[in-house]
Parts: sequence; C-alpha cells; structure tokens
Amino acid sequence: MSKRFIVAAAGAAALVVGTLGVSYAQSAPTTRQQHRAVIDLAASTLGLTGDQLVQALQDARKELGVRVGLRLGNLRRDELNVAAKALGLADAKALRAELAGSTLTAVAQKHNVAPAKVSNAIKADLDARIDALVTAGKLKADRAAALETRAQARVDALMTHQFKARVSS
Repeated sequence: MSKRFIVAAAGAAALVVGTLGVSYAQSAPTTRQQHRAVIDLAASTLGLTGDQLVQALQDARKELGVRVGLRLGNLRRDELNVAAKALGLADAKALRAELAGSTLTAVAQKHNVAPAKVSNAIKADLDARIDALVTAGKLKADRAAALETRAQARVDALMTHQFKARVSS
C-alpha cells in the first residue's frame, strides 16, 4: 500500500510542477514587452511618455544617419540581381544556383565576363543608392562617404567569397 501512495504522490507532484511551469511560461513577458517596459520606465524618469521617447530616439537615429535604408549586412542578398544582370543571367535565382560552391569571380570567368565588370556594376548600384539617400535628406554626406568606402570593401570581399554548396534532397 505504501508503494501505491508513493507513486500517487509522485504523480501528483509531477502534475503540480507541470501546471506551475505552464502557468509561468504563459505569464512570462516577451522580449518586446520587456523592451517596452524599459522604454516606459526611462521615459517616465525623463518626464515623457513612452511614445515620445521612441519618437525622440527615431529622430536621433535619422539625424545621425543610423540605420537608414541601406544596410551593408544585406549586401549579398540585395546585390545579387545586379551581379546576375552584369553576367547576362535571368535573375538572382539563376546566379545563386551557379554560386553554389563557387565565388562570383569564378562564375564571371566561367561566363567570359571580366570580374571587374561585375564588381563595378555592384559598386555603381550601391553608390547610386547611397547618393539617393543623401539627396532625400536621410543620410548626411560625411556618413555617406564612410558608407561608400565600407561598401566598396564589402563588394571586393563579396567577389572572392566562397558560397556554400547547396545539398540537394
């Protein structure tokens, strides 16, 4: 009889612990909620509303030229269409297929296109996009110059980047 009692007690304890775990998981704030709570607390310390502080931060980012429409981290994805066009390919999807296990330089040579032509096409596109941001007032000229320099270096690195071979299923 004591074995049954121990098994029943262990089962009940497991049920209680499981219920508490589910309850806690449902009541735990999300990262977004935590972020908003920090914003609201900081805003109240400054005598502002959370929305006013968020707007002030957005205005400061815009004024400083931070996180504008051009992100160098997305360079590969955004510029593959330009590279595909320079190579005479239909689109970025066709280029991605050829890049599997290769580099842009090797693909250009395979298509009898000078790698410099592909590189220059990507750089010209990036320069045009950066200039458009300056013209629209979304980016300051000194920040644009630094961004263009970084973009040029990233394109050079992109040309020799070894893309991963795709595994077919």
